Amino acid sequence: MDTRAYLPAFLAEAREHLQELGLAMLRIEASPDDGLAAEGVFRIAHSLKGMSATMGYDAIVALTHAMEDVFELLRQRTGGLPHDAIDVLSACLDALEAAVEAIAAGADDAAALDPAPLVVRLQALARERTPAQELAREDDLLLAPAGDRLLHVVADLAPECGMPAVRAYMLFEALRVHGELVSGVPALDAVERFAGSRIEAWLATPADAGAIAESVRAVGELAGVEVCEASAPEDRPAHGSQDDLRAGQLAGASAAGHGRSAATVRVDAERLDELLHLTGELVQQRTTIEALVASGEVAAAAPDLPQAVQRLARTSQALQETVTRVRMVPVESVFLRFPRLVRDLAARLGKQVELRLEGADTELDRTVVDALGDPLVHLVRNALDHGLEEPAERTAAGKPPTGLLELRARHAGGHVIVSVRDDGRGIDPLAVGRAAVARGLLDAEAAAALDAAAAAELLFASGFSTATATTDLSGRGVGMDAVRDSVRALGGDARLASEPGVGTVAELR
Repeated sequence: MDTRAYLPAFLAEAREHLQELGLAMLRIEASPDDGLAAEGVFRIAHSLKGMSATMGYDAIVALTHAMEDVFELLRQRTGGLPHDAIDVLSACLDALEAAVEAIAAGADDAAALDPAPLVVRLQALARERTPAQELAREDDLLLAPAGDRLLHVVADLAPECGMPAVRAYMLFEALRVHGELVSGVPALDAVERFAGSRIEAWLATPADAGAIAESVRAVGELAGVEVCEASAPEDRPAHGSQDDLRAGQLAGASAAGHGRSAATVRVDAERLDELLHLTGELVQQRTTIEALVASGEVAAAAPDLPQAVQRLARTSQALQETVTRVRMVPVESVFLRFPRLVRDLAARLGKQVELRLEGADTELDRTVVDALGDPLVHLVRNALDHGLEEPAERTAAGKPPTGLLELRARHAGGHVIVSVRDDGRGIDPLAVGRAAVARGLLDAEAAAALDAAAAAELLFASGFSTATATTDLSGRGVGMDAVRDSVRALGGDARLASEPGVGTVAELR
């Protein structure tokens, strides 16, 4: 099967799954007994394995298969996940991200990923089963399909689904979590050749229809899902032909509350830009026509023209507003990169940090959201390196050892404000003054008169920094001036406010 046409869809979905994996890892780190997070790792590994198998990326398949097996065991345990699981999961995430980016650059996944060492580390996490787990396993094996209800699952693919074989594989894998997959359409051994629009499955399971439908919807790119229950054992399909399978189908009401899911379409960003450009051209031509009609000469020859132009104006304005809304995306796409960044930097700096993300559903134009990434990374690094104190210093100052870092987006009038706030040591006017004198920006008298507001504004001077040593985190002469320049290029502005000993807030408006 030629999979080249499916590559953009694969890359987009793989990156989404890796973002989710990073969030699940952070949840496990905060709460080792978070069963839902462990379930999330298992599900993401399932999905990535299926997608990669269809595309032929064997290195990713090998790693995600091991992740799937190990977390299937770990999520059954009581008492939480072992501490080593975070480090191993972090290494797996790094390796998968490198493999996906290698694929995007035109290389093979094996060029960036050697799964063998990570598989060994994963397997080391899976200790022997407890007696209770072994007993549960034996009970599962003794449970015959006839002892369970048989559910008939029907899922229609959304029109924009570009990888039906991948969806079928993911759906079957999602169902296997709940019981024994008796049979399916496409046939279970021919999923890779599937190119249809409807997937059917027969599942022997003790689970209720609602849980099954929820798992199926999580597969994504589905236009609708129905779950029906067979009424008699003889209606159960065998592992035979598809004619036999269809003979075993029974009519039944769909499970309550399982409506059709909302469909979404992935559109290349360049097409949206082109559509916006053409809409702008249309508005300009409309303005020209309105001017001609206003002159009276053309209107006299065509009495109905003014009304037609008015309708054209309403339609083109509505089109322009719609296209503008289509380009709006939530800032969540930027925010999701920070949990992992904060975790890694905090560990390197020996600091304890609680990250809060608020207003992630706030929408901005796609171009603005894409451009916000670098300024926000700089602000977050500054907050971690300069703002937040180490645990001992915070404790001595009467603060909790864990510092707070908050990323927040909100609407304010006609603007959107994205802020980075920390409860650290704040900006020290004396330290800023000394650095300004050393760089020839102020004399000693002016530096001594600096207050917190003036010191914050001085940080925006070109190349200004209070760092005494150059590191890979700060002190390279690219400071807040670069942040302000980037935001002003988008038609906005950047501001700083700080109170010594209390914290600092940076706002991008």
